[in-house]
Amino acid sequence: TIQRLTAAFVESVMWIIFLSLFPVLGWKCLKRVRQNNALVKHRLGHTASVKYSGYDVVLPFIDRVVEINLGPQNILLPSSTYHSKDKVLMESGLIVVYQVKDPAVCVRELQDIEQSVILASKTALPTVLSQSNADMINCSKKLIEYAVTKNINNAVYMWGIEITSAELSPFKFSVPPGAGSSESPISTAINFIQKLAGHNPLPPKEKFTIDDMILALKPYLTQRLGEDVNAVALLQLSGENGGQCLIDFKTQTMVANPSSCHPDVTIDMSVDTLLSMIDDRESLMDVYQAGKIKIEGDLDAAWRLQKLF
Repeated sequence: TIQRLTAAFVESVMWIIFLSLFPVLGWKCLKRVRQNNALVKHRLGHTASVKYSGYDVVLPFIDRVVEINLGPQNILLPSSTYHSKDKVLMESGLIVVYQVKDPAVCVRELQDIEQSVILASKTALPTVLSQSNADMINCSKKLIEYAVTKNINNAVYMWGIEITSAELSPFKFSVPPGAGSSESPISTAINFIQKLAGHNPLPPKEKFTIDDMILALKPYLTQRLGEDVNAVALLQLSGENGGQCLIDFKTQTMVANPSSCHPDVTIDMSVDTLLSMIDDRESLMDVYQAGKIKIEGDLDAAWRLQKLF
């Protein structure tokens, strides 16, 4: 009788303990995953599962869980001082928007996601700015932002993160953009565009297109340059990826492969010749005397175009 009472007492105590701990165990084992989040579960050093919504069961003291926000996240780099390629000091801040695309990889590779993106951004921004002259930076803010976004993405994509945008605050220059710059506008811009594509400056000709040149020249079609040239020029580029580019310096506009036009001067050359002039291997006079370029129309306007190269 005493043994039965003892056994019944022990069983009762066990049930009381179990019923008392059940809510705690249930709370510890059952995890709710919020909307637009992901729950990454690691078990014994390996990724066990990734739950994107609803509830998931975890084993206390065995599973390690991390909840990741999959929505857009913003980080702000306060305004700092940077150097351009032509040694001009400038100040600017940066807002970076990123999203976690692969939460399992992100949790495995990083201890602090936000700090990792900040570090990549702090590295990318001065790198991009140091590859461009101040006038290029001042005139092509959107192009610089695209370059910064691409540069950060190159660093963080292996962590399962994607940079959706990078927005620069207005630049404050220590001296006016263009001061001390000896590189021509088209040379600066095209070299910069080619670096964005991951190539060395002045890559093989198949990497150069008419659209590249239009993108490069657009920021430099200022009223002052238009007054200096004061002409409508048609560049005809022969060879692979060649074409026509109509530049109206009077209205500061450009058209690729126009259907009809009435230029003041027409300049006919190959893509190779254009690139050799941009790279300062040859001058306009050199290629003209060598017969590599044909000029029809206003010769004075043609010589005024030399400042582009």
